[in-house]
Amino acid sequence: MKPPPPTVTDYLDFRSFLKEWFRHRKEIQPGYSMRTFAANPALGISSTSYMTNLLKGTRNLTQRQRLQFIKALKLEGPAAEYFDFLVQFNQAKTIEEKNYFFAHLSRHRGSQAKILLEKQYAFFAKWHHSVIYNYLGLEKADGTPARISKHLAEDLSATEVQESLDLLLAMGLIRKTANGFGVTDRHLVTQKVFTGQVAKDYHREFLRLASKALDKFGPDKRQFNVLAFSVSDKGFAAVKQRIDAFLQEVREIVDRDEAINQVNVLNVQLFPGARIP
Repeated sequence: MKPPPPTVTDYLDFRSFLKEWFRHRKEIQPGYSMRTFAANPALGISSTSYMTNLLKGTRNLTQRQRLQFIKALKLEGPAAEYFDFLVQFNQAKTIEEKNYFFAHLSRHRGSQAKILLEKQYAFFAKWHHSVIYNYLGLEKADGTPARISKHLAEDLSATEVQESLDLLLAMGLIRKTANGFGVTDRHLVTQKVFTGQVAKDYHREFLRLASKALDKFGPDKRQFNVLAFSVSDKGFAAVKQRIDAFLQEVREIVDRDEAINQVNVLNVQLFPGARIP
């Protein structure tokens, strides 16, 4: 029985899909090669090194070439649409563009984009996922769910910790090590794709923790400040910019820090108290 061809919706990188597509074609047709594919008149490829450079990432596909590749790969319907958006997602240069094309990819049933998006929504659904992720970045972090739960500021069962570890593993944010777990990247950067109710619930989770921390920890372990002020629309915009700059400064301090031994949560709230129309 011949092996089935790769399914494009299983991929979040069109180059990886192309590599698997070529591998599959070679399995069922030993004499097939990238040169054979490039020779397809519909592609209009004149350089023999074009495919090699494309798969290496040193060449991109133009809009016209995307359509030519779809035809040469014999993709139709949703698969063709997915490949088209996938190429644009991979070649996007800004976060806004990536978010736009990722949203289109995630609408395809069973796509890796949809699966990843669902996992990311699960990540932001509970406060402890991001806290445990950061905890595992500590140099002397324990590796078992029972021990991890004892180090968290709020009570959490070993079962809940294990569920969080499973999610973080599935998302590729952590990896198993000889002593337990380690983060794949110390600093988690999230794209601005989470809006609406998910974002509101995420903030409410940490506001709840902040409220409890007011009584649970002494002044030496926390910092709470309230500043009520009057300002113009222009001044309000300037304050928001300064808050963004402050948060960036905090990130830079964290990036330079060494021998880290604690996970902290910083909440910054700015909201209306009164307004004259």
